[in-house]
Amino acid sequence: MRTTEDNALYDQLKEAYTETNLNKISRNLIRLYTEKQYDQLKTIAGMITDWVTIRIGEDKQGFSKLIMLYHPDRIQYYHNELENYLTSKNLSRLQRLEHILVIQNIEEIAIALDNYEDIDYSVEYEWDADSTGFSYFSDTASSKHSERKTKLSKSNYSFYDAVRIRNYGNTATEIPSWYFEDWDEIELTECEIVDLEGIEYCINAVTVDLSGNSITDISPLFGLTSIEELNLADNKIGYVDALSNLLKLKTVDLSNNQIDDISPLFDLPELEFCDISGNKVPPAQVHELEEMGISVRHD
Repeated sequence: MRTTEDNALYDQLKEAYTETNLNKISRNLIRLYTEKQYDQLKTIAGMITDWVTIRIGEDKQGFSKLIMLYHPDRIQYYHNELENYLTSKNLSRLQRLEHILVIQNIEEIAIALDNYEDIDYSVEYEWDADSTGFSYFSDTASSKHSERKTKLSKSNYSFYDAVRIRNYGNTATEIPSWYFEDWDEIELTECEIVDLEGIEYCINAVTVDLSGNSITDISPLFGLTSIEELNLADNKIGYVDALSNLLKLKTVDLSNNQIDDISPLFDLPELEFCDISGNKVPPAQVHELEEMGISVRHD
């Protein structure tokens, strides 16, 4: 039987998890990041530390985990979670979503921290891709890719480079961004890929194999929400925050990387199997995955 406490918290969270609120929070976080206000971001991350641990440094890994938490694309996920938690009468699970209540008035918080200027918070959401480390589909990307090619050495390819080499044998041939839209399977193993620039256009990818490369940052995978099978084995990945948005993910191979925190996997409702062998994952996190009914391969 639902209690008054359950209902009151549910109503609060339902009102908090709106597109307008998530847009507002995200815009403020992005502005702080682009202005390199890392101390303010650390303070904000500290405010929600009772629910989620986020270490903000002068790199986009820590920031990406924070922005992903309040990304507007996750609104349906949060609404589904609210309904599931309330239906199951599990107040403790419902309370895991309370962190938004602490920072939903983020503009006032930012002003209090450093006389932060007012911003127009509209429902329409736009990313500044260069600033945040994320990017949406854009036909202007080809010029950005071409500018980078002269900086790449033989063994430092982007995803975009690897595709061009696989298809044309060189990195000079331009490929329009729409070319990637219809891809449902990606296999680029051992292609000397160091970054995933370009993969964000593969918006319909279901199966992705990028094993045996030198990838460190997987944040470009964040928007590829159709992925069900993902192989990132034998790379140099330290953070897996981007995986928290891949809600259709069923199997993932993260073996032989540099990962010490797999908590983003806890949010994946369809996950059935993960390989985390060759990483320094805390036993408690392994146990939690197994308790969720997920088959885990580990050391």
